[in-house]
Amino acid sequence: MYTCKVAEDNTQCFQVIKHIVQGTEAEVDVDEFNIHSELCTAWRKLYNTFLGSVAKYMLAAQLEKIIQNLWYSGPKCGFTFSTYVECHKTANQFMLSLSKKMDYTTYNPSTCICHFLNGFMDPALA
Repeated sequence: MYTCKVAEDNTQCFQVIKHIVQGTEAEVDVDEFNIHSELCTAWRKLYNTFLGSVAKYMLAAQLEKIIQNLWYSGPKCGFTFSTYVECHKTANQFMLSLSKKMDYTTYNPSTCICHFLNGFMDPALA
């Protein structure tokens, strides 16, 4: 819910970001956004533009590890088959997004399917 307090927080955070990037090449990226409503959009642009290549490769490695270690052995504690599918889907989409921003080769569709199927530990699905 967007309240008056949230609007104040957005304004304060936006001002902090503007202060941090003042005098840097990122200042132009922040200046194009509205102080009152576009904090998240400004933050995403800065994050995607200035995240260093080392951080991007570390993120890619984390995503690969998530995909390789995901498994499903039946519904437990709110982790359902739909959750399993969504986790795979989200991680693969982030990997694809990273591959568009840097020299990184994401999993091919065949590898994605293999990791997905290898994660089934539920005897009912074997």
